[in-house]
Amino acid sequence: MTGRQDGARGDTALVTGAAGFIGARLVAALAGSGRRVVAVDRVPWDAAERLHPLAGRLAGHYHQVDLRDTAALGELVAGSRWVFHLAANTENRSWAGSARADLETTVGGTVSLVEACAHHPPEVVVMTSSQLVYGDQPNLPEQEEKRVPRPTTRFGAGKAAAEAFLSAGAAEVGFTAIAARLSNIIGPGMRRGIVYDFVTRLAEDPSGLEVLGDGRQTRSYLHVSDCVTALTTLAGAGSGTGRGAAGNAGIATFDVCNTDVASAAEVARIALSEHPSGGGEVRFAGGDRGWRGDVPTLRLTPQRLSELGWRPRLSSAEAVRAAVRELAAELGGWNADGARTGAASRPA
Repeated sequence: MTGRQDGARGDTALVTGAAGFIGARLVAALAGSGRRVVAVDRVPWDAAERLHPLAGRLAGHYHQVDLRDTAALGELVAGSRWVFHLAANTENRSWAGSARADLETTVGGTVSLVEACAHHPPEVVVMTSSQLVYGDQPNLPEQEEKRVPRPTTRFGAGKAAAEAFLSAGAAEVGFTAIAARLSNIIGPGMRRGIVYDFVTRLAEDPSGLEVLGDGRQTRSYLHVSDCVTALTTLAGAGSGTGRGAAGNAGIATFDVCNTDVASAAEVARIALSEHPSGGGEVRFAGGDRGWRGDVPTLRLTPQRLSELGWRPRLSSAEAVRAAVRELAAELGGWNADGARTGAASRPA
């Protein structure tokens, strides 16, 4: 694909990180709504298993591109009205993976995307950020626009820095920039996080679950289907607003989360209740957090997103229960003895 495709631009959306957990669901929703979708990821098509059910719709529109290849990315951006930027480092435990992944992948990829947008800016760029940009702040202001990022992990720092570069790009290049600060997003296709860990552990040993920390750590849990509608709502709201969704600030930030929370202990009990054995003990490792750098409590509400008319379909507890059931079925399920039955393939 070369050059700008103005005839298709009005209903074309580009998704980076398209083969990922959220990206694949977003691509499916956009394609299902009749939009032309350009899917971009660094993995080859053979490894993009979450997208394989959409092979017919994506024929010729899946592109294996490293975001550092600004020229290739620029050709794809040129034909797009909306850009959803999901490509980033996804590991948030500081000791895991490369110490430079957040800098090189999250920040570097965002800088390359802004550079690609310079000659043919889209109307809107929606970037998935994280509520971990706030770090461990127990008393965040109720007004979203007054919440100041103070990350305490490299993951959070990478997202905060990427937001800053996107903001500068919006101001300098001229597009609407939106940062969607995600809470814990869960559902089928996920391959990390507390819900996935509990489901896979119960498949091996249904006698109980150990919870890191004291179990009182609270999070908002949002089902991936609700997350996708939030992202498309933000893109729609950003269309036609002109240069910089937040005026001179260059970027608008939205907390994408549920209206309630669930504790780690509650998540464990839900997972145990869904297991065919119907029991099991919840044990706690102790301490007030799961790991060094973990934020024990995040209590935020999607105030600004709600003002756009968005509402989550499932509560935090309902989202956890649905995700446990979906993952158990997806990974092969549980038989009456708690053993996994016919485990399915697992994309990373």
